[in-house]
Amino acid sequence: MTLKIANAAYVITLDAQRRILSDGAVLVEDGRITRVGKTAELKDVPADQTIDATGCVITPAFVNGHMHISYAHAVRGNFPDDFVGRERLREVFRLQSAMTEQEEYATSLLAIVELVKNGTVTFVDPGSTKYVDACLQAYAEAGCRVITGISLIDTPGDLHLPCFPTDQALQRTREFVHRFDGKLDGRVRAWTMPFSPDTCSSELISGAKRLADELGTWMTVHHSGGWTASLRDTGALGSNVLLAHAAGIDDGEVELIADAGASVVVCPSTTQKEGGGLGTRKVPELRARGVAVGLGCDSANSSNFLDPVRAMHALAVGLKDGRRDARVISAEQVL
Repeated sequence: MTLKIANAAYVITLDAQRRILSDGAVLVEDGRITRVGKTAELKDVPADQTIDATGCVITPAFVNGHMHISYAHAVRGNFPDDFVGRERLREVFRLQSAMTEQEEYATSLLAIVELVKNGTVTFVDPGSTKYVDACLQAYAEAGCRVITGISLIDTPGDLHLPCFPTDQALQRTREFVHRFDGKLDGRVRAWTMPFSPDTCSSELISGAKRLADELGTWMTVHHSGGWTASLRDTGALGSNVLLAHAAGIDDGEVELIADAGASVVVCPSTTQKEGGGLGTRKVPELRARGVAVGLGCDSANSSNFLDPVRAMHALAVGLKDGRRDARVISAEQVL
C-alpha cells in the first residue's frame, strides 16, 4: 500500500537541518515514510492513494507525553472550573472506579479519535486504565501506539487508587509488563508506573525503577517540587525515567534531573486551568541543561481538549507572558 500526500503548503520536517518545504509532498509505503520532498519531485511516483493537501501543513505525528486516556471524557465539562487539585482528583477517580468495562472502552476510543484527529499517534497513559483488555481493543481499532502500565500505590489515601502492599504492587507491575509489553505487533509498550511520591513509599518507587532497569523499559511517575532529591537518593532517577508535570521544581532540582539524565513532560493547559503559574515552570532551564522536555494534555477533564498544537500555544504564550520575555521560548522550540 502506497500513500502520497501532495501539494501541501508546507512540510515541516523537523529533521536535523530543520527544513521547511513549500509545496511539499510525503510518500508512505507499507506504513512507513520513505520520501519527503517537493510535490514536483514526487509527481511521477505512483501511489494507491493520493491525498491533496492544498492549504495544509504536514508535520511529523505528535506524541502526547502524559494522557489519562480511559476515563476523562466521561466527566469532561462536568465539574466546575474552580473544582481543582486533590478535591477534583478524589471525585474523578471515584467515578472511574464505578465505570464498567464497556464504558471504559467507549471513553478510551472517543479520546483516541480526538487525539488522532489532532495529529497524535502515540500517547503515554500513566497507568490509569482499569480494564486493560478493553482498552487494548480500542488501541487495536484505532491503530495508535500506546505506552501504558498499571498505576498502583502502597500508602492508603483518599484518591480511590488501587492500593497494595509494596511487594504485591511490584509483583503486579512485573506481571503487567511481561503480559503487555510488545502487544499489537509492538505498538504497545509497558512501563512501570507508580502514581506519585506522596501516594507511594520510596520502596515502591525505587523498586519500580529497578524493575524498569531489569526489564529493559522505562518508569514514569507524577512529580512535583520537593521530591527530586528523595528520588535521587533512593535510586529512582535515571535516563529511563519520565517525570510527569515536574510542577514547582526549583533550580537545584533542575540540576538533579539533568545530572540523572531523566526526562520531563509538562501539561501546560492543566497548569493554566488550575492556576498553577505556567510562567514559573522551569521549561527553559530544563532545556538549557539538555533535559528532554515533552508536552502532554493530561486528560480531557483537566485541560478540556486533546490538541497538541493548542498545548504548544499554551506553553509558549504562558512562558512568554509569565516571564515578561517574548524570547524565552520560540515557536520552533515548542514544536
